[in-house]
Amino acid sequence: MYFYSSIDDNKLEKEKMYSIAVVQKVRVNANIGESVYYVYFVNDSVYYSEDNFYVDVYNFTLQNIIGTKILVKFQESDPQNSKLLPNIRIGDSVKTPNSGWPTIPVEEDKRCILE
Repeated sequence: MYFYSSIDDNKLEKEKMYSIAVVQKVRVNANIGESVYYVYFVNDSVYYSEDNFYVDVYNFTLQNIIGTKILVKFQESDPQNSKLLPNIRIGDSVKTPNSGWPTIPVEEDKRCILE
């Protein structure tokens, strides 16, 4: 299982693009922190995905991000392969290109709100 996840992560890093995701649901898990369910669009297709986060990774609760626009990193050749970046919030007035951004609009390690 870890082997396949590592391959997907490597492909994602080599072909990364960025888009806007909307968080639909957050579920607290007993052992692995929180599961965040989100939806995003790439080239007029809709993608539903889920990521797991440990509670102590961010300085805010993920329960408060339901309905929020957040940056998502996806693989250009396989947009279903994605990773949510919950520390980067996107303002309602920001529109993403249909195929996504080739670079991150702000630094990945900072909690930001793009207007």
